[in-house]
Amino acid sequence: MPAGAGFSYAETQEGWVSSDTILAANYKDFIKKFLSDNPKLLGNPLYISGISYSAIIVPKVTLELYEGNERGDQPAVNIQGYILCSPLTNKFMDFNSRLEYAHRMALISDDIYQSAINNCNGNYLDTMRANSACRESLQGYEKCTSLISLDNILEPVSDDSKYAKVITATDKWANMEVVQQALNVHQGMVGKFEEINYTLLYNQGKNDTICYAYDIFSSYSYHKKLSTKSCRALIFSGDHDFTFPYVGVEQWIASLNLEVEAPWKPFYVDNQVGGYLTKYALNNYSLTYATVKGAGHVVEIYKPKESFDGSAVDPESEFGQKRVTRGRDGLARQAPFCLCTRGPISVRPEETFARLRYLLGGLRPIETVYLRLSLGPKGPKPIPGNSEAS
Repeated sequence: MPAGAGFSYAETQEGWVSSDTILAANYKDFIKKFLSDNPKLLGNPLYISGISYSAIIVPKVTLELYEGNERGDQPAVNIQGYILCSPLTNKFMDFNSRLEYAHRMALISDDIYQSAINNCNGNYLDTMRANSACRESLQGYEKCTSLISLDNILEPVSDDSKYAKVITATDKWANMEVVQQALNVHQGMVGKFEEINYTLLYNQGKNDTICYAYDIFSSYSYHKKLSTKSCRALIFSGDHDFTFPYVGVEQWIASLNLEVEAPWKPFYVDNQVGGYLTKYALNNYSLTYATVKGAGHVVEIYKPKESFDGSAVDPESEFGQKRVTRGRDGLARQAPFCLCTRGPISVRPEETFARLRYLLGGLRPIETVYLRLSLGPKGPKPIPGNSEAS
């Protein structure tokens, strides 16, 4: 979801049209139908997770499931919380936080930063309406950061970056005929698979397209309402992510006015600092916030071990419990709960394919249901004349 994501397609022209709010409703309907069709899973704890732009949608879906239970909607869903990686929450604040992040990471000087603070009235995005002093400050910022990778400030802006290599490997794998046959892709209905459809990729201030409306400006209100529920949230970011920096994430978390349950502290992976975390609580609501040291926007590409082992971040909670999984050979295995899955994590194609074969090999959690939402308006480009999602 929406039509065009992954190998999906639509059979009518209307089926191609979607939006943030339509997508959230579709996700909720899918979850309800999925659990109705699989009643043995109804009692399992359910967490909704997403990364990047889908963090605009995940909190709304989660809230609607809680409110549906309160209304007595059937089937009742055992919703327990949500998980967000590198989230976009507010389409002004998260982009606006890049300037402060650039200063914290020594990408811009104190003089450039202070000049922007003094002259731009807190708005570092709207250069068209900015005064001349503000525009001059922002020109200095742009000069220093325009060739810095948004995915990871330490990575080159080129095809040699880890992220670019993973995208290339994913596209190569997904376009193999044998892979599409194994995935039961409807041949002839979907063109070349693309990990990212750049025509739909959201950037600050992007206008709606003919097939998608970016109609949720902020998901903060959903977080605020969820903080009144019996709900658990896990929010984590790579501390080298320049797309939606941790600075903006910490701003909206602070505005929830939660109580600090556990102060800022390091967590460890292989006896080394893997990142830092803090925990908040308010009545029956709890939120764990973590930054992963050295990771970029798609955390597991840069720090797979830290992001694939929930026990490192929250060892005493369900996030950190080992999952019993069972493969096609029937053998039970212990596997860590994965904080953030978005496809292959290796930069070498042979390792990527091996991991994908592993993921498709029948291993699956049997204790808890985790539904991972897609990145919203991304996937193959729509095929004219095709459209209702299949």
